[in-house]
Amino acid sequence: MKVYKFSASWCQPCKQLSLLLETIPTKPEVVEIDIDQDSDKARMFQVRGVPTMVMVDENDKEIRRVVGLQTKPKLEEWLNG
Repeated sequence: MKVYKFSASWCQPCKQLSLLLETIPTKPEVVEIDIDQDSDKARMFQVRGVPTMVMVDENDKEIRRVVGLQTKPKLEEWLNG
């Protein structure tokens, strides 16, 4: 299991989310994807806004997603599902 974190360099909530993720000790692998650099992947997962995080299984099949900046408790709950 891993998490794709779709963001953009100009997105302030994306930067805040990255900092928040650093404070969570146990989490799946997080792969950062800049939507301006990898628009194909963003299109494939139908990302409409950033930040968007998509949890996928080993076959890249979506398990769940969350859109927008989350509080630390909500983010931990989402990551640990």
